Amino acid sequence: MKKDQHRQDMRPNARIGLTVRLGLAALPVLLMSACGDASPAALSVGPVAYSQNQLLGLADSRRQTLAELTAFALAVSDSSTEALGAPLVAEWEADRLLEILGAELTLEANGIRDDVLEAQYLTNPEWELVVRHILFFSERWRSAEHRAEAEAKAARAMESLRGGADFATTAADLSEEPGAEGRQGLLTPGREGSWVPEFWTAALALQPGEISAVTETQYGYHILRLEDREVVPFTEARSVIARAVAEQLDDPATVLSSWMAEHGGAQTRAGRTAALSEASQRGLTVPGTERAELIRTWDDIAYRFSATFGFRYGWAPEQIAVGAFAALSNPAQNVNLSRTELSTYRRLIDARYTIDMVPRR
Repeated sequence: MKKDQHRQDMRPNARIGLTVRLGLAALPVLLMSACGDASPAALSVGPVAYSQNQLLGLADSRRQTLAELTAFALAVSDSSTEALGAPLVAEWEADRLLEILGAELTLEANGIRDDVLEAQYLTNPEWELVVRHILFFSERWRSAEHRAEAEAKAARAMESLRGGADFATTAADLSEEPGAEGRQGLLTPGREGSWVPEFWTAALALQPGEISAVTETQYGYHILRLEDREVVPFTEARSVIARAVAEQLDDPATVLSSWMAEHGGAQTRAGRTAALSEASQRGLTVPGTERAELIRTWDDIAYRFSATFGFRYGWAPEQIAVGAFAALSNPAQNVNLSRTELSTYRRLIDARYTIDMVPRR
């Protein structure tokens, strides 16, 4: 499905529907919060505070993990996971901009002008597709039973379409995507990179008016109908074709590294700053579809964390404390792996939340 549509309609915080199962380790937090434990805070993350008694027996490393879980639960509760990840997405976008600069430097070094790029582009142009689709939600982390039920719904919808049912009406009646009934399943026009790969491949294989087979993506099961397709103008697709041609000529990363070495030092902050400044002066930008893809990448990470830990939008501080303790004590392997992965984003958490922790005595 379309990536920016996913951000608007299925933001991680807006579509969490999991129930937190509280273990015994979480019960003291619930009881002490309800009773108003007055002992000094040993750990506080924004409005959520834990007393020394509540953290009794937790090593400093576990308290650190609890702080990270609490901060992420806060972001889910007030729907600010996108803001939490914004600095990381900005770094990814800067990296992509440097790739574009490296390609431009490579083309210049080889004397490749736009007329050559345009001729190359027309042999294999980029397409913009208009797609209508029907979605039956069942993300890949769902149970086998849930997945099978969603696939069966898609199969029944396909039978109806083969029997002559109107696609737009069927999408309005059956699609589980939020807002599908009003749009009758119609998506904003998309280009390569706008949608997840399986969806794009299925759409690109169609001719206008054709209906796809049931297509599985990370979001569930889709049925697509291609409404229209147009070639993207060269001026809008230039960045993509420039990188493709540059890679055939040389290694753009090596070319960029050499340029940076002459303008502040390769692999240094000064060299990176100089290169980004050069890209800005040249008027280079990251295409909108690629920016949307980077944002969706963080959205997918945030949603996976939210679903794995069981955090929900709208939680009060007391609920956040209970949920964070439950996520800390959950022994499941996927939860343990996610706790470890979350720690790699600690700098994002530190930039957004004030964390005060008293070391264990």
